[in-house]
Amino acid sequence: MNVMIDTNVIIDDILNRAPNAVVARKISQLVEDGIINGYITANSITDIFYIVAKIKGNEITRTIIRNLLGTFMIVSVDGQDCLQALDLPLNDFEDALVIICAQKTSLDYIITNDKGFLSETAISVPSISPDDFLLKFTTAD
Repeated sequence: MNVMIDTNVIIDDILNRAPNAVVARKISQLVEDGIINGYITANSITDIFYIVAKIKGNEITRTIIRNLLGTFMIVSVDGQDCLQALDLPLNDFEDALVIICAQKTSLDYIITNDKGFLSETAISVPSISPDDFLLKFTTAD
């Protein structure tokens, strides 16, 4: 199974942010164990670095980013992706870019804690909360 992991889920795991940290860690563990293929966008890496470095400092954050790069597949973002994201009827450009990247990579799900994203119906790749993904994934076995 191939899934896009939204920035908020990765940050919940890295920073151990309640109330989502435990389930975010479980999602990351599935990727680390090779049970699912986890993807993140290249622009998410810069967002993750910026947010995590404010709390953990640059040196630790560099190690964290290296680990992410070794664990997750990175979806590149180019100008055409940005133009397509602008054409989506969404107010949140970052969400639109995640959708475009998930579509171009033919992913099965976008895993996110973003409630606005979860309620969006005009996307071809289904979005799902980490809790719902784990429930669906563990009951599918």
